[in-house]
Amino acid sequence: MRAILVGFSLAKSANSRIPAVPQDRGGRRVRHPAAGGGKMVLFTGAGSVQAPGMRARILLVGTLAAALLGGGAWWWWWQARRTPRLGLAAYEQTRAILALGPRPPGSEGLQAVRGRVRTQLAAAGWETRTQAFERSTAMGMVKFENVRARFPATGGAPWQGPVTGLLCAHLDSKWFKHEKFLGADDAASACGAILEIARVLAAERPGQARQLELVLFDGEEAFGQNITPFDGLFGSRHYATEWPPEAPKPRFGVLLDMVGHRNLSIRLPSDTPEHLREAVLAAAHKEGAGKIFGMAAGAITDDHMPLNRVGIPTVDIIGDFSNRSWWHTSADGLNNVSPGSLDISIRVTLRLLDGLLQEK
Repeated sequence: MRAILVGFSLAKSANSRIPAVPQDRGGRRVRHPAAGGGKMVLFTGAGSVQAPGMRARILLVGTLAAALLGGGAWWWWWQARRTPRLGLAAYEQTRAILALGPRPPGSEGLQAVRGRVRTQLAAAGWETRTQAFERSTAMGMVKFENVRARFPATGGAPWQGPVTGLLCAHLDSKWFKHEKFLGADDAASACGAILEIARVLAAERPGQARQLELVLFDGEEAFGQNITPFDGLFGSRHYATEWPPEAPKPRFGVLLDMVGHRNLSIRLPSDTPEHLREAVLAAAHKEGAGKIFGMAAGAITDDHMPLNRVGIPTVDIIGDFSNRSWWHTSADGLNNVSPGSLDISIRVTLRLLDGLLQEK
């Protein structure tokens, strides 16, 4: 703006130094008496024409002004692209979850996180309900509670009809007797990502939101060291078996797990349904994250497996936790997660959903 005003001032002062003179009737060129030293100022019937030197100065100033303004606009555009807006929002959601402490099944911490998640989803316009059940575990009888959400919260009956797809993560953290385990990337980061995806869908893509059910599973983590047929995946197993055989099932499921690590590396299980594998890798490529997304050497035991078994083809978008010293240790704190990594995972997931929900 300052450059524009300077240009205006120069033009104004240039004209003020050359007094007006009567024009030749034919609009012919005449010599202005004030233009001494043989300097020619041109006039035509349409009015005065500035001297070539002054016109060049004005054009130069105008060009500089346009360059400054254009450069400023470009800088703001570039900064907006570089700022991981979605990732920053999901990072704050992750931080808020971790602030409530460890969240193993049946704990007060998990109950508090569950309440916060439901409040956040409701604020974005989603209607939530819980799915409670009990199971015998190595710790005795434990009460579990999945969180489900559909859109919209007002008008219609979101729980009456079928949905096209599922978007899932697990809400709990692994139980340790003598260790405070928060599970920032495993898997508070995925829950934070889903809360931000839910907000974006409700605000910008309500038609897609209405085709989805969000599910946050309880009890993904085993009480023992590893997941077995009788320990772990409690929430997803219960959810999968609750689908009535005659009811239409979702056409796809997307599971997020460990999607916020500062050194993000996503590895899809080798048994991923082919069409979902291709859809995820294509979405990653379009978002410029093709080198971050790849295939694992083998299958991975996670919440997608019970869904696949009951006929809901599901992809597990999971961070590579092989040879990671932080996995299932106290090192998995908030500093293990980055807004940039969350932003990549969210953008790829949104692009994936955009394609899957438009399929006929």
